Amino acid sequence: MLRALRLPSPVQQVRIAPLLVGLFFAGWGAPVAGQYEAAPDPAVWAIPDAMVIHGDGRVDEGTTLVIRNGIIDAMGPEVEVPAGARVVEWDEGGLRVYPGIVDGQADLSLSLPRPDREGLYSWSPTRAAQNVTPHRRAGDYLDVDGRGLRERRRAGVVASVVLPGRGPLPGQASLVLHRRDARSPRELVLAPSLGLAMSFQPSQGFYPSTLMAVQATIRQAFMDAEHHTVRLAAYGEDPRGLGPVSPDEDLELLARAGAGEIPTFFRVSGVGDVRRAIALSDELGLRPVLVGATGAGALAPELARRQIPVLLSAELERPLRWDMEDHGDEDEIEPAAARERARLLQVYRTAAQFEEAGVEFALTSGAEGEVSPVEGARRYVEYGLSQEAAVRALTVTPARLLGVPQLSRIEEGMSATFIVTDRELLAEDVNVIWTFVAGRSERGSDPQVGREPLEEKLDPGALAGPWDGSMEVVGQRVELSLEFEETVEGLSGRVTAPEAGTGPLENLRLEEDRLRFSVSAPEALGTAHFDAALEGGRLRGTGTVSSPDGDIPFTFEFERGPGSGGVR
Repeated sequence: MLRALRLPSPVQQVRIAPLLVGLFFAGWGAPVAGQYEAAPDPAVWAIPDAMVIHGDGRVDEGTTLVIRNGIIDAMGPEVEVPAGARVVEWDEGGLRVYPGIVDGQADLSLSLPRPDREGLYSWSPTRAAQNVTPHRRAGDYLDVDGRGLRERRRAGVVASVVLPGRGPLPGQASLVLHRRDARSPRELVLAPSLGLAMSFQPSQGFYPSTLMAVQATIRQAFMDAEHHTVRLAAYGEDPRGLGPVSPDEDLELLARAGAGEIPTFFRVSGVGDVRRAIALSDELGLRPVLVGATGAGALAPELARRQIPVLLSAELERPLRWDMEDHGDEDEIEPAAARERARLLQVYRTAAQFEEAGVEFALTSGAEGEVSPVEGARRYVEYGLSQEAAVRALTVTPARLLGVPQLSRIEEGMSATFIVTDRELLAEDVNVIWTFVAGRSERGSDPQVGREPLEEKLDPGALAGPWDGSMEVVGQRVELSLEFEETVEGLSGRVTAPEAGTGPLENLRLEEDRLRFSVSAPEALGTAHFDAALEGGRLRGTGTVSSPDGDIPFTFEFERGPGSGGVR
C-alpha cells in the first residue's frame, strides 16, 4: 500500500470527522464565500528508494529525495529521511520519479472577446472580425485557476501551452504552469508570450473564408507590417513632409515575427498544410514551430534538415472499418478497411518517422480535453516510436522547446516539479501517484500491483440506477445513496444524504474498470474524491478529502438499490 506519514494527528482527525460529515449536510449548489485556499503542504517530503528517470536517459536507482519548502533539498542513495517528514513509499514495489508532462497544445478554457459585427460587410471586416489580432495573449483570457487544473495534475501534466483561439493570426501562445496554489488565472501564467500563433483556419462570416483568401490575408498583414516599419524609421530619421505614425502593436509584432525574432506557432494538419506552412515561412522570413502535423511523416527529412520543431498531436483517429488486430495483407481484407488502414498507418507512424529522421518533436493532447498525451504516445510506440523517445517527447523536449528546461530537471536545488508513478510511464496500467508542481503536491491514484481483472465490466449500462451505501471516515459512518443515469452524452450522477438533499457528482468518468468522481465540499474542506471498482455487484473503493490539516482518507461501499441496471 502507499503510505504517506504525517497525516493529521488522532485529535485532529476526531475534530475533522464531524466536519467531513457536514460535507453532505451543507447543501449543494450554493456559492461558497471567501477566497480559495489550497490545503497546505507539509514543510518536508521524502520519497525513499525511488527510481529517478532523468530526461537525458540517465536512471538513478535506490534514490531518496527530500523536498523541503518546495525545493529538492537532498537527493541520492545515502540520503536519510528527516524526522517528521511526510514519507511517500510503497510496500509492494519501488516508485518511479519522472519529469512532469508538458502538454504543447492544451484546451484550457478562454474567454476571448467577440468582435463587434455591427455595420460590417463580409468583404471589408475589421481585424478583430478576421481574427487578425496578434496583440492578444492567450494567458490574458484564461478562465481557470489552480482548482480547475486538478484532473490534469492527477494525470501528471505539470504545464500546458494555450493557443489564442481560431483564425489566421489570432494572437500569441502562452505557457501555463499548473500550480495548485494559484488563486487567479494570472498566477498560472509562466510565459505570457511564447510566440505568434498562425493557422489556415478561415474567418466565420467574413473575408477570408477560403484557404486562398487566408493565405492572402496573412501575406497582406506582413506587408502592412513591413510598410509600418519603414514609415516609423523614415519619420524617426526626418519627419519633414511626413505625418506622425501611430503605434500599432499588431503590426509591430508581425514585423518581429517576420524578422525571425520570435517563433511562429503554426497549426497544421497533414502533409498539405505542412508544405504550405513551410513555403509561407520561407516567403515571409518566419521561424516556424509546427503544431499538430499528424500524418506528416513523409516530410520528416525536410523538417529535420530545416531544423523545424514539431508539437505533434496525440489525438489519433481510431478506425471505423479496419480491425487493428488484423495484420493480414491488404488484399485479404475488405477494400474500405484496407483504404482506411493505409491512411491511418501514415498517421500512426508519424512519430517514428520523426525520430528516425532526427526531427525535434514533442507530443501533445492536440487541444482535446479527453485525449491523454500518454495514451497517444503508447499508440505511436506501437507503430515504431522508441519508448525512450516517447518519454522525452512528453517531458524534456517540450520543456526545452518552450524555453523552460528547468521544469524537467530533477536535481538538488531545483524547485520540485515532477511526477511519481508506480511503474513505467507508458505502461497500460500506470498510475500517477503524486504530481509536484513548483513544490506543491497533488494526490493521484493509488498504486496497483497484480490486480486481477474484475468479473464485472464497468460501463454506463452496468451502473445506471440507484445505489445505497455509506462511507466511513475516522470510525464515523455516513449513510449515502448514489444514482447514475446513462444518457447520449455519457454517464451522469447525483448523491443524496439524509436530511441534506441531493447534489451532483462532478468529474464523473470511467477508466477501464475504475469509476472516479468527486463531490464539492465547503471551502474549509475542499473536495471529496472517490475511486471505485465494481466487484460482486458492489461499488467499493477509497477516497480522500483535503483539509487544512491534511488529507483525510475514507472508505465506502454501495450496493444496487431497487430498479438498478436499466438504461435511462
